Amino acid sequence: MKQTCILVVGMHRSGTSALTGVLNLLDVYLGSTLMEANFANEKGYFENDKLFQINEALLSQCNSSWDDTFYNEAKLEHIKEVDALKRVIKQEFESSTIFAIKDPRLALLFPIYKQVLEDMEVDIKIILPYRNPLEIARSLNKRDGMSMEKGILLWVFYFLLAEKHSREYDRVFIDFDALMQDPQKSIKKISQKLKIDLSDKYIQCRKQVEAFLEPDLKHHNIVTDNDNDNIPLIAKRILSLKETFNNKSIVAEFDVLSEELFVYQKLFYNSDIIAVFNELKESKKYLRIQEQQYHDELQVNKQALQQQKSKEAQLQQALALKEAELQKHCKRLEEHERQLKESQAQEQQYHDELQVNKQALQQ
Repeated sequence: MKQTCILVVGMHRSGTSALTGVLNLLDVYLGSTLMEANFANEKGYFENDKLFQINEALLSQCNSSWDDTFYNEAKLEHIKEVDALKRVIKQEFESSTIFAIKDPRLALLFPIYKQVLEDMEVDIKIILPYRNPLEIARSLNKRDGMSMEKGILLWVFYFLLAEKHSREYDRVFIDFDALMQDPQKSIKKISQKLKIDLSDKYIQCRKQVEAFLEPDLKHHNIVTDNDNDNIPLIAKRILSLKETFNNKSIVAEFDVLSEELFVYQKLFYNSDIIAVFNELKESKKYLRIQEQQYHDELQVNKQALQQQKSKEAQLQQALALKEAELQKHCKRLEEHERQLKESQAQEQQYHDELQVNKQALQQ
């Protein structure tokens, strides 16, 4: 059975979850364990939790992370062990003809996934969701407290990396706004570009897809405007090409933009800055360890307090039972005293009658 894997590669908050949720409704398998929904993504991330854990570990191996603006592909040379990734993909998807993997980290880890999937003889198809970088930056600012400047820079970084890595495969760029406004048109474009028939299934599931893509799914709506001074020039130049993203002839212009971006990266992220950054990173790691220790101690104290409260509750319950028994004994005692008084009164009455009878007898 020849398998096909759709990699959904896009920046965080760029509509990857919404698009993958639609694929899920169209019977594209996502795996057995998906990341749980939360306040930041109420309908769910549609992201395989096992692969997320592996992706985090892989980035950690090369001393990187999803928001690493010092990232370069040379870091991936530190990743020597990919058997765990291959094992999980096999366990999760070996019985699926078509499946999808979604994680923004794929933009950074794409060469690793390429190696593993090609070794497994799995066909690779790529969907690249994109969105107004100002909306992404504002969303990350609200969720993580990230600066707007860093959010936009990361979008540029992710976009150009994903574009570069995906060139040799069937791929399609999907505008998040277009997906929300006309999902059928977006699904048709995916079907045509990836040579996968999803349109028939969409017709069957149209109501579910439209219900899933409700307007509240997309927050921070900002008009894409290249005159906006808050958008860096390189991001503006990428957005100016959006109408031709799906044209193969555009790659030369993307090469120019990528070269420009990474030249600036080498200029601004020199060894001195990286040294300071690494020092701050180590301090952050130390503080996280301290925080975890305090958290663990707090949990132990909470458990001890809960146990103490439980014992106190048990003692109070035992005391209440004893008080109830004491009240019963008191009531019984009162009844005995009442009966004794009645017996004494009756005895006195018998005594008085006996005296009267004695006197009568004497007479």
